[in-house]
Amino acid sequence: MLSLLVACCIIIYGLVLYFLPKNYQTELESQFSKSFQVLITELENNGVENNSQSIMDFSIKNNASIEIFDSVGNEIFNINTAGTEEVPSSAKALSTTAFFSYDNQEYKVNATATFVAVSQSYDVLIKLLPLIIVVILLIAITGAYVCSRSFSKPLVKICGVAKRMSNLDMTWQCDTSRNDEIGILALSLNDMAGKLTNALDSLRQANEQLQMDIEKERKQEKQRIDFFTSVSHELKTPITIIKGELEGMIYQVGDYKDRDTYLRHSLKTVNDMEKLVKEILVAAKMGGSDFQVSKAEVNISELIQKCIRNSGGMAEDKEIAINITLPKDVKCVGDKDLLYRAFSNIIGNAVQYSPEKETVIIKLSDNFLSVENTGIHIVNEDLEQIFNPFYRVEKSRSRNTGGSGLGLYIVKTILDHHGMNYQMVNTEQGVNFTVLFS
Repeated sequence: MLSLLVACCIIIYGLVLYFLPKNYQTELESQFSKSFQVLITELENNGVENNSQSIMDFSIKNNASIEIFDSVGNEIFNINTAGTEEVPSSAKALSTTAFFSYDNQEYKVNATATFVAVSQSYDVLIKLLPLIIVVILLIAITGAYVCSRSFSKPLVKICGVAKRMSNLDMTWQCDTSRNDEIGILALSLNDMAGKLTNALDSLRQANEQLQMDIEKERKQEKQRIDFFTSVSHELKTPITIIKGELEGMIYQVGDYKDRDTYLRHSLKTVNDMEKLVKEILVAAKMGGSDFQVSKAEVNISELIQKCIRNSGGMAEDKEIAINITLPKDVKCVGDKDLLYRAFSNIIGNAVQYSPEKETVIIKLSDNFLSVENTGIHIVNEDLEQIFNPFYRVEKSRSRNTGGSGLGLYIVKTILDHHGMNYQMVNTEQGVNFTVLFS
């Protein structure tokens, strides 16, 4: 910036040094020519003797010498005011000659003008050059400082902010106190930073949502694979049993000669398979991404009463007491059939897996349902996996001592679709299943 200002000042001064003397000399030459023509006109009208003062004025005004000759070449007038002062060697001169007639006589006039002022002005400019250079430097330094304070520093700051923005660092803001183009640039940069921040936040949120969706899809895919693997395993056992019994009856091997007995056993196995397949279809349907819950207002109190009646016979057989805290007309929004299936499974499991002569405690409120069965506990390892499909606490996996392992998985799926929180934990007395209504 400083060098540019110095160069500009030097160029300007150089142009002045070159053109000013030239233009000044041209102007003086033009003035000299006009004055000379006026003088010749006066001489033609009044003669030499009557215009001596005009000749003197012309000589002084134009710093010129004048010589006048008659027709035979005799000098009749001579004046040289330029000779009274020292003429620099660099001073330029202009000579001109004219003829005029007066009183039937021909005269010749020679005029020579020395442009001392032009030379003097040039010399003055040369002498002032050191001072001018100092002034130029001062002006350049001052101008550079002012420009730096007014333009360079703000632009450097804006450039720094732009570099940080290029690194996606949008925490910096430009100063927008100025009203000129730099202020407009800073304001535009801040506006762009705000829009970029919003765009980046949107992209970040979209990316996080995409990652969550991908992770959710992975989990669902893994659950589907695990589910179908478990399905194939669960169906393999009864199919193998039926196949073995049928082959034994066909070939009349050993006890299988008693076909009626084993046909009834095979039918029971087929019925168990049918029940299992129905549960598998229900679980698969509810586990699908396109499954929709038809929600409406449901009277939970009536549903729980119905579930208790369904399990009442089993409770009487096992001499299990059912303690009920059941307020009337507790309602929530959900699918009546699905909620009945879930609550019926929870209460039925509490009765089925409680030892004889124990107690099942059922509490209902506006916010939750609690079902606790006493006399039994579940190890923590089983509690962590108890909602997985086909997982059974009873390791023998016998149909006589346990279900298919899909009951609690279906309960979990139903409650998840309703947005209800739930948990199964061990208590001092037994096992408690709690459902929180949303």
